[in-house]
Amino acid sequence: MQKIMVTYQVKDADWWLLNNTLKQMFGPMGMEFEIFRKRNTNQVGYVCKIPKAEILGEILHNTTLLSTSFKENGVLVETIEIFEFAEHSALALHT
Repeated sequence: MQKIMVTYQVKDADWWLLNNTLKQMFGPMGMEFEIFRKRNTNQVGYVCKIPKAEILGEILHNTTLLSTSFKENGVLVETIEIFEFAEHSALALHT
């Protein structure tokens, strides 16, 4: 299982929290989401568990699906940041 963290700004965070389509669009692929919001901002994010590494590649190459999802969810595309899980972090190495 692969894990990523994605953050971005949206036009309306309250609306996004209630109406985003992450689970509907990507849940059937076996993806699980934990949703977060930076208090009093339009910054949102999620940690996503992806059952197979190939799924992420397929999604990232399907620009039509991504573009549609971002537009429907009010995502400000220029603010997207994607972080990969670092299994061997410096903290883990020093303990």
